[in-house]
Amino acid sequence: MKRFSLLFVLFSSIQAFAQLGGSTTYNFLNLSPDARITSLGGTNVSIYDHNLNTQLANPASLNRRMNRQVSFGTVIYPGGVNFGNVAYAHRFDKVPGVFGFGVQYIAYGRFTETDEQANELGRFSAGETNTYVGYAYPFGRLFSVGANAKIIYSQMGPYSSFGMATDIGFTINDTAHFITASLVAKNLGGQIKPYNRGVREPLPFDLQAGISVGFKGVPFRIHATFHHLTQWDIRYDNPADQQDSNLFDDTTGQKPKKYIADKLFRHVIIGVEFNIKKIVRIDIAYNHLRQQELRLTTRKGVPGLSFGMGVRIRQFDFSYGFQPLAQGQVMNHFTFTVYTAGFTQKKTVKSEKR
Repeated sequence: MKRFSLLFVLFSSIQAFAQLGGSTTYNFLNLSPDARITSLGGTNVSIYDHNLNTQLANPASLNRRMNRQVSFGTVIYPGGVNFGNVAYAHRFDKVPGVFGFGVQYIAYGRFTETDEQANELGRFSAGETNTYVGYAYPFGRLFSVGANAKIIYSQMGPYSSFGMATDIGFTINDTAHFITASLVAKNLGGQIKPYNRGVREPLPFDLQAGISVGFKGVPFRIHATFHHLTQWDIRYDNPADQQDSNLFDDTTGQKPKKYIADKLFRHVIIGVEFNIKKIVRIDIAYNHLRQQELRLTTRKGVPGLSFGMGVRIRQFDFSYGFQPLAQGQVMNHFTFTVYTAGFTQKKTVKSEKR
């Protein structure tokens, strides 16, 4: 049988950590869809404002402030892997709520095809796409519910797969008390056409919750995100790990370590976002799961930390997210959003003045 050097499997493990890795397919669905989310730890469901790309994180975040926005995002991962997203939101006059549309893609590049004796047989490419549509309906001023429908296509050389999935989200946005809380079930669905006939692989389902809290007169919000809530132990027990105690190790005498604190904190991402006059955003976050899975005992680094900033000027919004990885590698995420309705409003105002 022909063998392929599918390096995308290694890449997918960046997001499918620990005991989660290798157990699901279409893992690119877990990647951060927006530079702002990247800078807030890679996963966030408690943003509820003008940011269009939060739809893929939480469909209930779609709201009228996103109407007629167009967004473009791209990431260049180590090894030349390209990941990106194109999105658009629209509010129809006779339909309550907001619709969101988009295409999410990842291109793993080209690879060398070999046989068992390492003889080169040619070249092949690999990539995946997620074409999606979402809708959110608001209940009064506090509540919103939304859903995404996804059509997923994956091509790995001569192997291809097709699947469908949905996200369901619920959000409470209490502006009077500066609190936003959300619950999201992501990637409910399955493969319609598997890579190999009769062998269907599960999708990367995840139940996530999040809360963000702001303070009156203080220009920052604190975000807390909780992921993989249906699976308690997402820790990989590596026998090569050093046995030195630390903040997240539970050591009492000679009893075996249970790593209770470590297991708990792997589900948590903590972030802070500073907002300067609603023009400049500065983000910083800590993802304990990423820190534990990407850290190296032979080399110091901070893969669990992420940083970023954003600038919003009139109809334009630019965001940048920076995330250290292993072996000195880094990830740079860029997102550019245009509020197209703003141009139409300007023309209308000018014509009225005339």
